[in-house]
Amino acid sequence: MKKIFTLFFAFITVISYSQIYWNYNINFEDTSQLFRLEIDTISNPNNIWQIGSPQKTTLSNAYSSPNVIITDTINFCPTNDTSSFIVKHIAQMGFQKPNAVILCGWYYVNSDTLSDYGMIEFSPDNGISWIDLLNDSILIDTAYNLYWTWNPSNGSPEKPILSGNSGKWKYFYTHLAVLGPVFNIQFGDTVLYKFTFISDSIQTNKDGLMFDNLHFVDVSEGIEEISYEYIKSECFPNPAQDVLTIKFENEDNSSFELFVFDITGKQIYNQTNIKSNQLSFTVADFKKGIYIYKLVNKKEQRFTRGRFVKN
Repeated sequence: MKKIFTLFFAFITVISYSQIYWNYNINFEDTSQLFRLEIDTISNPNNIWQIGSPQKTTLSNAYSSPNVIITDTINFCPTNDTSSFIVKHIAQMGFQKPNAVILCGWYYVNSDTLSDYGMIEFSPDNGISWIDLLNDSILIDTAYNLYWTWNPSNGSPEKPILSGNSGKWKYFYTHLAVLGPVFNIQFGDTVLYKFTFISDSIQTNKDGLMFDNLHFVDVSEGIEEISYEYIKSECFPNPAQDVLTIKFENEDNSSFELFVFDITGKQIYNQTNIKSNQLSFTVADFKKGIYIYKLVNKKEQRFTRGRFVKN
């Protein structure tokens, strides 16, 4: 019965609280989702990723027993090795405006701090190109590093550090929906998530890296909003420090309601009866991070959504 329920939950659209979820979990016990996962032993016959019960000195327990995916269930990590596994994901409506895409799960790392490390990458084009999701610092000049964020560390999951010794299982969580319009990801497109561990030439007898309960979610806006007309908006300055201004299409001065959410989806601000095409509000007390705003006119079924950074 448990397996039947898991299959139903994974493959059927779940409607709850006016949102639609495409939702599945890879916990390495329920084999029904393993068809999504590929450990490439063709181009890399020595690929060290294995699914099973961890039996090492430090990496000895699964997050949800008994199985994990790990850099060998028994042996130390070899030197000069690069091994990866890939999760194939069929894009749903989460990658289209104004929805959400979530990648989350648990990791445990035991490695040399300086030279052995893990990576998490995303491919919007079925493996033609790859984006390093751990390289998201706004201080680093890359093409896409402002289009996602890992949750801040103040009481929420922090960006995974896949090197050194985590000392325990740690949770990671990120939103990737903004990459959808950047790469024109459409419903039914194949996107890939790649998890890699790299070791140097020095044998340090470390256990490596393991993951458990990898969770993938596409979230569509409320059912009533699927039929809403999407209107354009822009916000500035972005990043903001004290006051944020939003301009949007509202030529007839209709009444809109503003919602602001933090990266976890928690609503932190609300303003009603907005009848102009521009509004400003203070963000000085917001914590540093990435936020989502949404303006909704339920009567005329129009809405807009955007993203801003608080410095």
